[in-house]
Amino acid sequence: MSKKMAVLPKEESTEVKKIKERAEKLGISHVDLAGREIPIEVLALVPEEAAKFYQIIPFEKSENKLRVGLVNPDDLQAREALRFITLRSGLTPEVFIITTGDFSNCLKQYKNLKTEVSRALTQFKEEEEEEDGEAAKKKREVKEVAEKTLAEAPISKIVDVILRYAYDGHASDVHIEPLEKEVKVRFRVDGTLHASLFLPKNVHSAVAARIKILSNMKIDETRIPQDGRFQIRVGDVKIDLRVSVLPTMQGEKVVMRLLDPSAAMLGYKELGLVSHNLEALKKGISRPFGMILVTGPTGSGKSTTLNAVLREMNQEGVNIISLEDPVEYYIEGVNQSQIRPEIQYTFASGLRSILRQDPDVIMVGEIRDSETAGLAVHAALTGHIVLSTLHTNNAIGVIPRM
Repeated sequence: MSKKMAVLPKEESTEVKKIKERAEKLGISHVDLAGREIPIEVLALVPEEAAKFYQIIPFEKSENKLRVGLVNPDDLQAREALRFITLRSGLTPEVFIITTGDFSNCLKQYKNLKTEVSRALTQFKEEEEEEDGEAAKKKREVKEVAEKTLAEAPISKIVDVILRYAYDGHASDVHIEPLEKEVKVRFRVDGTLHASLFLPKNVHSAVAARIKILSNMKIDETRIPQDGRFQIRVGDVKIDLRVSVLPTMQGEKVVMRLLDPSAAMLGYKELGLVSHNLEALKKGISRPFGMILVTGPTGSGKSTTLNAVLREMNQEGVNIISLEDPVEYYIEGVNQSQIRPEIQYTFASGLRSILRQDPDVIMVGEIRDSETAGLAVHAALTGHIVLSTLHTNNAIGVIPRM
């Protein structure tokens, strides 16, 4: 007589048991992400660097919610970072606790960026090898090569993928840097540069040429710096890019600043400031005169913060004038003026002029020299509110700079 063997349930690991106990104490749920494939558009909502540092994994997105797994959901810094990241994308985070093993496995899925670029590089290499040997030996002018590059799908795709992931990862700048044997691509996120991928050196000139064409730069000029702009569309969003090309010993270095028009729509309450800092800012902008300096390294959100403050102060009875280099975001109702140092229209000379324009609020894009600093302080002491930025690593660094 045969006996049926009972199937015993799989015993939970010690880690899972501990995780569930923690989840119960914290009043949140545990989610099992083992073997789960996360859509790349969901992963892109949290930059890889932030995911690694705070041990955060976004795994599901609904209409207005983002489900996120945290290894340490009681980590206040991680929760604050998550709140800020989701605020920028207009989503409400729903937090779950996950195991370190699930976190490590899910983190590997960020490699999809490198995979997409690798495919494009493979296609580019195959097309290069298919070119007629005799024709490849003929010398062509750099401009002709660059114009041909415009129609080359692999190079176009490489540039498109880099820009798309920069936007999805909330990068403020993209650096494409030629090295001796390869090309390094870095994204600046929250003021810090992170290496994102490396490209073969042989694609550098084609990538640089593609970007120069988009920016209406001189294709055949590789000896001097050039500046330009162009626009791309990511989904339904138009993104402006400010481009700088600099000749270096290893080739042209390209830096692109991403200007998201939606950033100009942020209010000061949406900046992610903690409560006491938000109250200090509200108090500062409600005063009839004085100066507010926004400080921080490149790409840390100084311009976004100033624009949010200007939007809050932009009322019918207030005359606001700004001096910018360049004007990055247009704000209806604000008199925005772009300085032009090449014709002696500087921050200092512009500041002298706008003081005769009966301003209530003056925004100076950046204090770069002692003359501008002196004029700005004078304006703040004579009945105006002055807003400006200063490049320092922290707020206390303003004192030695001034």
